Amino acid sequence: MSTMQISGKLPFLHGENAAGKAQSGKPNTVTEILNRAVEVYISAKGKSLSESAEMEEDLTPAEAALAANDKELADKKAKKAQAAEIEHRIQTDTDLTDEDKAKLQKRADELKRAGMTDEDKLSELHGNVERLEKLVTDGFATDKEIEKQRSLYQSQIGRLESEMKAKEHHNMKLRGQAIQERADRDAEITKAQEKERAELEALQPDSLSALAALREYQKTAAGKKKADRSAVVVPTNKNTGDA
Repeated sequence: MSTMQISGKLPFLHGENAAGKAQSGKPNTVTEILNRAVEVYISAKGKSLSESAEMEEDLTPAEAALAANDKELADKKAKKAQAAEIEHRIQTDTDLTDEDKAKLQKRADELKRAGMTDEDKLSELHGNVERLEKLVTDGFATDKEIEKQRSLYQSQIGRLESEMKAKEHHNMKLRGQAIQERADRDAEITKAQEKERAELEALQPDSLSALAALREYQKTAAGKKKADRSAVVVPTNKNTGDA
């Protein structure tokens, strides 16, 4: 699928940007930059998916749940890469107007927000608290003035940390479950292989048994041949003359 086909399916590439392109007859700079950002996102996302696609068919339920977590993190990472591409163009493209830059920065901020992990959100909240306290330290506000907002941030920090601990506990259980599921599956495979081997051996003796039978046959045949030879009467010259 080409970049332009992809852009047709993404709502943020429409509207004023698309209209600008139609009127001028040449690619709108903002749309071009967003298209490039989409390519970066698809590249980062596609790399992650290709690495895990081959494994998905053989995953146990717990392994699949852990893989879904990894996919979510990969998607967030891809969104960050897309935002970084847009911001790079904002800083380096001299043809952009202030309006263009504002539109692009808005989109970059949306992508960065969508790409935030729990750790990113926690870091942001702690940063907000530190900035409030710096206002007090620098004399721009009193401790009482920031108390309400600081309490709000600290409450959000507490909830998020609790959620993160719950997620980690859940993931630890999933990892343990995945190990057990994999061991059970491997045991089933081994059992099935042993059953198949036993069925084959029942239909066809193994090589050692076949070799032993062959040697026994050869020994018996050699003994019989020797006995047959001892029973043969060889005529002498005397007997021949008498005849």
